[in-house]
Amino acid sequence: MSENFTPDWFSPPGNTIAMLMARQGLSAYELATHMRTDVSFVLRLISGTERIESTVAGLLATNIGATAAFWTSRQKRYDAALNSTASSISSDEARAWLRALPIKDMGAAGWISATSRDNVLQAALAYFGVTSPEEWRERYAAHATLFAYRTSHSFESRLGALAAWLRQGELQAAAIDCAKWKPQKFRHELEAIKGLTRLKKPQMFMKRLRAHCAAAGVAVVFVKAPAGCRASGATRFIGRDRAMIVLSFRHLSDDHFWFSFFHEAGHLILHGPDATFVDGDAAEETDKEQEANAFAAGMLIPLHEHNRLLALRANVNQIVRFAVSMGISPGIVVGQMQHYGVLGPNRLNGLKRRYTWEDVQSAVEQLNR
Repeated sequence: MSENFTPDWFSPPGNTIAMLMARQGLSAYELATHMRTDVSFVLRLISGTERIESTVAGLLATNIGATAAFWTSRQKRYDAALNSTASSISSDEARAWLRALPIKDMGAAGWISATSRDNVLQAALAYFGVTSPEEWRERYAAHATLFAYRTSHSFESRLGALAAWLRQGELQAAAIDCAKWKPQKFRHELEAIKGLTRLKKPQMFMKRLRAHCAAAGVAVVFVKAPAGCRASGATRFIGRDRAMIVLSFRHLSDDHFWFSFFHEAGHLILHGPDATFVDGDAAEETDKEQEANAFAAGMLIPLHEHNRLLALRANVNQIVRFAVSMGISPGIVVGQMQHYGVLGPNRLNGLKRRYTWEDVQSAVEQLNR
């Protein structure tokens, strides 16, 4: 590769990194291991929020190709383009946009490496891959509209938190090796995934869940939502033959987590590649949301078994036996009984499995090794 290679004017070096990784069949996790760093560092390189300094340039040259001089030159050209773009944005517009973003949470989570006043605007532009706050709004405002945020007085800050979470999902999903999207294959994999609901801890099921989905062209990622984002899950296609599901573990209980997963799976199977769906406390009850809800409920407890579900009483042994017969966790049965009004919202919640953020984070770290 020539050191005089001239990229698109606003193309981050990460685009070239991702291209070479794909050409060599190298995952973000494998590259992180070769470079003796963590996955979040590689994802920041790909997004453009982590600068390629001389040491990193040498590691890239050794592990994916080109020369160290090529990588440092590539970074300098991108820096110049990024600085030029940032300088064209008025200070008032920049301040208003940055106030809407969860910069502190993004830095703490390792999504961006720069949070100082001098370079935070450049970091935000790089993270979202946009050239202006207006382009950012055009790209993400529709998602927030679907998520019932336009009626909120704090629309902009909620949009910022939602957009940051979705973008991180996109970056992580792009780093997962997947087969091509096959809806019939995915529908088949969901039957096997249903059995995972009986496993108690995230460490026991997250790797297997991701593998089942990847086999059908769906990249599943687990991203904690920043403050202001009330999303439980989201789906979208990130290529012609590749989809993603982002899950936040927002409610930290098995019934909410698994219903969210199967709800998102329903969107992919029922509604195809033409839209992004974001679901959570503020989601609108559209026809498509109701269809996804019905799909999730039917996957967990088939429609022909609903009379048995509705006949259950607040009896632990009865609920556990029904859960075993359905091949799901008792917590999911309790959640569905509460949804249909068979149980009050505070009854038998002890049957639900509770997670902690520490459990989830530990499982994610293991998954990314």
